[in-house]
Amino acid sequence: MDLKLNHAQYETLLRLVFLGNWVVNGFKDKDKEQATDDLENYIYAKSRDFGLGDRITYDEDADAHFLTPAQEETWLEDLDAYKNDVFWDELMYRLADRDLVARFGEANVDSMNSEERAKMENELADQYYKEFDTNGLDNLKLIRPS
Repeated sequence: MDLKLNHAQYETLLRLVFLGNWVVNGFKDKDKEQATDDLENYIYAKSRDFGLGDRITYDEDADAHFLTPAQEETWLEDLDAYKNDVFWDELMYRLADRDLVARFGEANVDSMNSEERAKMENELADQYYKEFDTNGLDNLKLIRPS
């Protein structure tokens, strides 16, 4: 297959490949998915063809291409914004799920139809949203049983 990209499309592809591989392998010290690393390296290797060679460095010892630190920092801002959004969303819905189970029991929650469960879960998540929107984490406390 021959894939033709213009400059702007290639620049977008670079960003998406970086972010995608970071999501797949970013937290892994070992057992990284080699296929995504290989594709990232291949896409980065084409950067000079699109006039974007200043964003990529080549490490001879590793025989691999990497984003320059400045470019990586720029695109990590996208990832930080995403992680922030995911954090709040996950926190609200995990707390809502916890509260449903505490109120009705796990078996009852599991037996609820999906619409009923989603409605109750969303109502609880909305309450957490309002709290976190107003106070952030200030009122969130971990209470350990004695």
